[in-house]
Amino acid sequence: MGLRQAAEENPTGKIKEDEKLIQEVLSGNADAFAPIVDRYKARVFTLAYSMLSCREEAEDVSQEAFVKIYKSLKTYDAGRTKFSTWIYRITYNLCVDHLRKRKKTAPLDENMPAASSKAPEELIAAADRDRLIREAVQNLPEEYRVPLVLFHFQGLSYREICVVLKVPLSIVKNRLFRARKMLKEKLSGGESGEM
Repeated sequence: MGLRQAAEENPTGKIKEDEKLIQEVLSGNADAFAPIVDRYKARVFTLAYSMLSCREEAEDVSQEAFVKIYKSLKTYDAGRTKFSTWIYRITYNLCVDHLRKRKKTAPLDENMPAASSKAPEELIAAADRDRLIREAVQNLPEEYRVPLVLFHFQGLSYREICVVLKVPLSIVKNRLFRARKMLKEKLSGGESGEM
């Protein structure tokens, strides 16, 4: 499975379906919100987890994000931004607020789900590799970690990341370049002087 697969899964069909569900919710059908939650819960959790480094806090922020999304649905402007980008922006802001409140980074949660269906030896090797990558990503400074997760694991484009983080395109490109460089150095055993 490629890192960008989520972005390549027929986004036009999902956008139309999202718009239909949004209209149903706004028309008073609260049950139409459940498919929206089902579609985006894993992505919202992944973003929250990548920022908070703690499963329980990521679950709490994910729940809070969907409550806020539901309450703010009438303010969503489909002509201005993609629905998924709007959801990421809300989640990102809640995570930033949460980090400000706790002022201390939680330790890495070893229970983050790993997806694989291979032979036992391959599972062990993949789990070790995934753990090393996860630890390396979690140890990146937030300003580099978040764009990396949004691009490689969430499938957002550079422009969508600009919207979520409210920074210019040049900053997004620079942070992704530096994040990849730091990650490569960490994984190859070298230490980055930028950390």
